[in-house]
Amino acid sequence: MNYEYTQTDFSRGILSGLFAGLIAAVANTAFMIIYRSITSFYEFIGLDITVIVFGSILQLIVCGWIFYLFVHYLKKGILSYRVAVIIITAAIFFLGIMIRRSVFGEVPDDFKALVVGTQIIIGCLAAFFIPYLFRHDKIIS
Repeated sequence: MNYEYTQTDFSRGILSGLFAGLIAAVANTAFMIIYRSITSFYEFIGLDITVIVFGSILQLIVCGWIFYLFVHYLKKGILSYRVAVIIITAAIFFLGIMIRRSVFGEVPDDFKALVVGTQIIIGCLAAFFIPYLFRHDKIIS
């Protein structure tokens, strides 16, 4: 039986996003636990471990798919992808905080720091680690 399989660009994009998502889930969980223990911010449970883990993984799988689309269909796909990731990450900061404010009223600074910290981790992995993994597919194969 021949088990050699040449990965397509699509599978490399999805696997890059999955691998980056697993790393983000661990990093975001550690960040959240450390931040909450230092600041004693336990009021808002909307950012719990389940949301962090599944949110990080799903966000970065989607980023891997979007990276594939950018690289496959645009001439300067990597640069365009990185710019798009930066814009979307900034939008998530502001939308997450504004939605929280519109539903619950004033947003505590500790919540803002949690949102910004987790999204910076995800944004950096999406902008730099997914392209690296995509080009070095032996890591994810």
